Amino acid sequence: MALNLSRNTKVFVSTGNGVNADQTKHSLVEIDGITGGSGHAVGDIVTCSKGVKAIVSAVDSGAITQVFIPNNYRGGTASTLADNESLSITATTGSGTGGALTVKGITAGVTVDGSRAGTGLFIGNESDANTFQIGVLDGYSFSQANESSDIVVSEAGVTPRRSSKRFNDSLSPGEWSFQTYARPFKHGANSFRTSGHHDMVENILWAAIAGKDITGGALTGTSAAAVTCDGNDADVSFLRSDHHELLKLNIFFALENTTYRLNECQVNQVEIDFSIDGIATLSWSGNCTSIDEVTAAIEDPTKAIQCNNSGIMSNANEFTKDVTKVEKINFVDTTGANDADYLRNKLSELTLSVAAQGGGKDAGGLDARTYSIAITGGSLTIANNITYLTPETLGIIDKPIGSFSGNRAISGSLTCYLDTKTNGSNQLLSDMQAADKLINPSFDMSLFMGRGATGSGAVIEFDIPKAHLSIPTIEVADIISTNIEFAAVGTGLDEDGIPGDEIVVKYTGDTSHSDGTAPLVYAASSSIAVS
Repeated sequence: MALNLSRNTKVFVSTGNGVNADQTKHSLVEIDGITGGSGHAVGDIVTCSKGVKAIVSAVDSGAITQVFIPNNYRGGTASTLADNESLSITATTGSGTGGALTVKGITAGVTVDGSRAGTGLFIGNESDANTFQIGVLDGYSFSQANESSDIVVSEAGVTPRRSSKRFNDSLSPGEWSFQTYARPFKHGANSFRTSGHHDMVENILWAAIAGKDITGGALTGTSAAAVTCDGNDADVSFLRSDHHELLKLNIFFALENTTYRLNECQVNQVEIDFSIDGIATLSWSGNCTSIDEVTAAIEDPTKAIQCNNSGIMSNANEFTKDVTKVEKINFVDTTGANDADYLRNKLSELTLSVAAQGGGKDAGGLDARTYSIAITGGSLTIANNITYLTPETLGIIDKPIGSFSGNRAISGSLTCYLDTKTNGSNQLLSDMQAADKLINPSFDMSLFMGRGATGSGAVIEFDIPKAHLSIPTIEVADIISTNIEFAAVGTGLDEDGIPGDEIVVKYTGDTSHSDGTAPLVYAASSSIAVS
């Protein structure tokens, strides 16, 4: 019996579940025959007909005897695969030539257990990437409770019956949460995206909270994409977030010895923490329709299979600790210390400006002014207020059937010392208290996480063009401080307003993403991913 230690957990977020959704495309399950060829070496990546690829794991005098097949190597061209079909080796990253792999088992359209529609193969390279490893902090959670009913009786008499009966009615929507660091980076010369373009480790999560799709996986700003990556920055826009359902994800919690899959996940909320003494973090949470254990290697992003002429080798089909066989090939893994930037909240800065409103200060409004305020902490929350629907059928345990988005709510709170400098926090407090005729004050707010508005280096900017500020409150401690509550309102309810313009999040990276050592790189020009 093996226990699962939380410290060894890895989290993968994907729009696929390992099984090709296209019935005309087949995914290889395993092979049971190898024609070795000549001149091959351990570590070579061989390309076979119909899109199947493999990593050579053993040779005998240059002839292949064993191979690894990671999950994005399982074929997927327009041609179908057939059981017992011989796939000739057409190319190799080394000097080897010749050879073939014999197909044993194929799948398409549904998962191996036949109960779940296929949503696509795991793809971690090139511009169509759909699977990302997310580095999470301690304290993650996932669970799914059930709803039950108690039947009780109430009788009169000397000896009334006082027993009860309980029935399981339905499964509640699953709940999940984890915390990540906010980590921008730039793509390097060999990266799967354009060199010099900015990106973020947590891009798929932003795409899911702010949009409906990652069309092509490239997050390049197509009609449904929420995230755009270019040479200036990586932008998260909420202009395309007005949908009943946003992007659905599969989240895999790969524990030390067990992998759980959360199906049809929605990202409901993210909270950005500005704690002055900490590293910039993002707290993500949401729901799912169901949680199940993944037992088939083809449906598990942490696993590859190792095969010889007899098929899958005994006790050798999972390589969660072998990064050269899984993570550095399959996935956009920028979780290392040198792959992306960390941001220090101590360097964060707030800019706050207001145009003249309500006739100006003399008329009970606000004069045009730009405030310079040094924050001491705070948070910003973006919530989709998602609701799940669950049937209520007697005699069975119902499961959630789907969800819909509620109102988009963006709000936060910032703390700062109460100072007397020109256009400082005390000036803001007095101006807001005096604006007794202005019920909807609007400020242009920009929060810079990791550095100020000027300078160089990695930074995340939260740009709120129309921030509604409540009148700041005074908090008494050793040093008198004030608390600024705000909400991003945008123009969505105005006559000519633009829905989703409440906030724009901009990532600018400084560290160039390390793409590994050839041939195990995320190279756009020689990608080994299969769509």
